[in-house]
Amino acid sequence: MLGLYVHIPFCRHKCLYCDFPSYSGLERYLEGYVPALCRDIAASPYAGQKADTIYIGGGTPSMLSAKAMGDILRQLRQTFEVTADAEITVEANPESLDGEKAAAYVSYGINRLSLGIQSFSDRMLSFLGRIHTAKEGERALLVAWDAGIRNLSIDLMYGLPGQTVDDVTRDIERLGNLPVDHASIYSLIVEDGTPLKHGLSKGLWTLPDDEVVEAMGNAVHNQMHDLGFHHYEISSYAKGPFESKHNSKYWIYEPYIGFGVSAHSFDGTARWANMANIPQYIERAGKGSVEGERVLIDAKRAVEDYCFLALRRRVGIDKADYARRFGHPIEADFGPVIDSLVAQGLLENTKEWVRLSDRGLSYGNYVFGKFIR
Repeated sequence: MLGLYVHIPFCRHKCLYCDFPSYSGLERYLEGYVPALCRDIAASPYAGQKADTIYIGGGTPSMLSAKAMGDILRQLRQTFEVTADAEITVEANPESLDGEKAAAYVSYGINRLSLGIQSFSDRMLSFLGRIHTAKEGERALLVAWDAGIRNLSIDLMYGLPGQTVDDVTRDIERLGNLPVDHASIYSLIVEDGTPLKHGLSKGLWTLPDDEVVEAMGNAVHNQMHDLGFHHYEISSYAKGPFESKHNSKYWIYEPYIGFGVSAHSFDGTARWANMANIPQYIERAGKGSVEGERVLIDAKRAVEDYCFLALRRRVGIDKADYARRFGHPIEADFGPVIDSLVAQGLLENTKEWVRLSDRGLSYGNYVFGKFIR
């Protein structure tokens, strides 16, 4: 079944590290954006297909009015056959979520909320350019819980300039005292074109040493395990059944269709992204194609994509599934690569799976690169 992604590109403030397609200061386009989204959804060539996940991301979707959010979900249900048990996620930031909005979300069938906490340290939040405090982050979680949302996820970051292992440890301790069953905990990646990259290049800040970042990652892994979370993907932790069903579609090579500015799609044979210009998108949505160029997935690219994505999950590459998809064992394509990475202590190779070792988690990008031919 399909996953459906909807992109809300607006933010009140662009954070220091962010290179996502999100924009501050363009709220004047909000009024026209939601009707354009609904036209885009209604015109989808995939209309009528079943969907079992919806993910409304950004940007900051919680900037939308409750009515606008309801309009989007109503259009999705009118256009697609959304299953009764679908996972329906909305991303929110603490400063734009209140009890009334959270209650409206529940009435619309939203059953999962992903909160952009990033840190429980006011010092780190200020550095990152976040416009909420640690207490406001905790308040937003409790507001969502009180409204009846029982599947709550938060984002946290480590490897930040000025951050210590003790800072990270305290963040996880705070997480453990809150009604959270899923967490995405990211090691900072410095992206080109961001204010963070510029400041680092000018010597304004210094990143922690690699050894310190690895210690932070190990501390996160161990503490989350002690709190009852299982580490199911490089940056993702869940209790019991609370793994992200939508994000898992990306990692297990299932189709997803994106709506909105810069939204990405994959239908099993091709990948594409929508246009990035908001006024042009509003003008063209529902009247003509808003898609960029489609990239057809040839056999070589399919193998590379499959391996890269599957290795992000702790279970790794299912050898039987690989052989079923590509007609031969994975060893026929990557036998020497796998042997070398096992010898380096970065992969585990069992009868059924090829997966990252605990040590390999810290060297994921290096390992992934070995599967690009």
